[in-house]
Amino acid sequence: MRRLTLVPILIAVAAFALAGCAQDFGRGPEGRVTEKTKDGKKFYLVVDPAKEGKEEKFRVSKYDYHDCNRGSKYPKCIDD
Repeated sequence: MRRLTLVPILIAVAAFALAGCAQDFGRGPEGRVTEKTKDGKKFYLVVDPAKEGKEEKFRVSKYDYHDCNRGSKYPKCIDD
């Protein structure tokens, strides 16, 4: 009987642990991805918002980094 009560507790602890691992970075400006850079385990996209050469670099999750290729539109590339 003790095992049956322990299982839901273990499931709840695992769910909270996984929820704490989620990365939530703010969205960058809309525009075309001009470059992708990686610094260790940190991932960055460089976006040119209006094709004016005013590029902006911002941090993203590794999943967003892999979803967005050079030349793709941001944030459309992460929403698809």
